[in-house]
Amino acid sequence: MAAVCCLPAFGLRYGRAIAGRKGDRQLIGTTATMQTNGFAILISLCISLILSDAFSPCSGAPSTRASVRRKKSNLSLFRELVGDDEEDLRAAISTIVKQDGLEKFLQSDKRLCVIKLYAPFCKACKAFGVKFRRLALERGDRINAAGEVVHTGMARFGEIEYSSNIKLCKYLNVKKFPTVLIYRGGRDDDQRIGEIDCRNISIEKLLSEMDQVMETVKQ
Repeated sequence: MAAVCCLPAFGLRYGRAIAGRKGDRQLIGTTATMQTNGFAILISLCISLILSDAFSPCSGAPSTRASVRRKKSNLSLFRELVGDDEEDLRAAISTIVKQDGLEKFLQSDKRLCVIKLYAPFCKACKAFGVKFRRLALERGDRINAAGEVVHTGMARFGEIEYSSNIKLCKYLNVKKFPTVLIYRGGRDDDQRIGEIDCRNISIEKLLSEMDQVMETVKQ
């Protein structure tokens, strides 16, 4: 792979050197073609590696860590070469600190506000974090690598970490983690319209609970 990666750069440098000595401009066009062909070969090799890992016959032996790392490396290289805008998008989840931060978050937009309260020492919170990010990606705003909103969702998502906001959690009267609070945005008050105990909750159940709250808001 390293040898192939060097082909485009080597071809371009070699061609320029000869063109400089002999003044043959046609060679520059030839090296550009070599660079393009080298890049095409590199992409083809990446695709071949990915497909060979994905569709190779099962030998019955468990996958090794080295094999898993190789598959991830091949896939990352392919994405880096060809680009994948969808993979670059992530859920926009605001970090809320203190009561004034909560008020600003709730008042800045009229959409539904979905807020996760969690504790760093809580194992259930770590497991729920993946589900919450998935929910935020499906129903909330999506941002690119530059932090720009490229997709506007039906709700806004935020999170409050307990150890940094003990007073706020007491004010909200939340004693179980993880918990999701739902508010109607764009209001001066902070009256919640939904509260979900998210310990051992499935993503389907969470989506259903959220949809029920949204239907209540529409009525």
